[in-house]
Amino acid sequence: MTSSAAPFPSAPKGFGFHPTDEELINHFLKLKMIGGCDHEVAIIAEVNVCNSEPWELPGLSEIQSNDTVWYFFSPRNYKYSNRKQASRTTKAGYWKVTGNDRIIRAAKTGEQIGKKKSLVFYNGRVPNGVRTNWVMHEYNPTFNFHNQRDFVLCKLKRNSDDELTCEEGGSSSNVASGFPNNVTEEDQLEEFLGVDEGYYN
Repeated sequence: MTSSAAPFPSAPKGFGFHPTDEELINHFLKLKMIGGCDHEVAIIAEVNVCNSEPWELPGLSEIQSNDTVWYFFSPRNYKYSNRKQASRTTKAGYWKVTGNDRIIRAAKTGEQIGKKKSLVFYNGRVPNGVRTNWVMHEYNPTFNFHNQRDFVLCKLKRNSDDELTCEEGGSSSNVASGFPNNVTEEDQLEEFLGVDEGYYN
C-alpha cells in the first residue's frame, strides 16, 4: 500500500463502494496507470496480490466495512523477465484462470477498453491444488500511455462454504453448488462477484 494514510479507514453507515466494470477500467485503473493522480484513486489500495494469501488481503483494503468485496491495484507479476506470461502464485497456492476473458466496452461509444479475467484460488501446487472459496476478477486495460505504470485492478470476494464447493481433488468444472447444469462456472463467478453495480450506493 503506497498511501501514507488511509483516507477511508472505515465506511459510514449505509456506505457502499460498488463501481461498474467500466468505471473500474476507465476511471480508477486509467488514473492509476497515468500516475500523479493517486489522491483521486486512494480509495483502492495498492497491493501485490500474490505477495499475500487471499485471506490476508481484506485487512489490507483501504475501506474497512461489512462489504464482502475488496478492490486492489496490483503490479503485474511475470514468470519471466523477457515474456509477458503472468505469474499468479503465492506461498500457499495459486490463482487459476477459469473461463474466457470478457470484453469490457465503454457504454456510450462501444469502444473496447479492457478485459476481465475470472480466477479461483487453489491451495497447494499444480496439479494437486485444492480449490478454495476465494474468487477474483482481474481487470486488464487495452489502452496504453507513454511511460505508463503497469497495474491491473483486482476485485476479490470470499464465498461462503455453501455457495461454492468442489469435489476434493476434482477439476474446476466439478462444482457442486446447486446451480442448474447449463450455468457455467464463469457465470457463477459473475453472480458471486456482482456485475455492473452502481458506483456508490
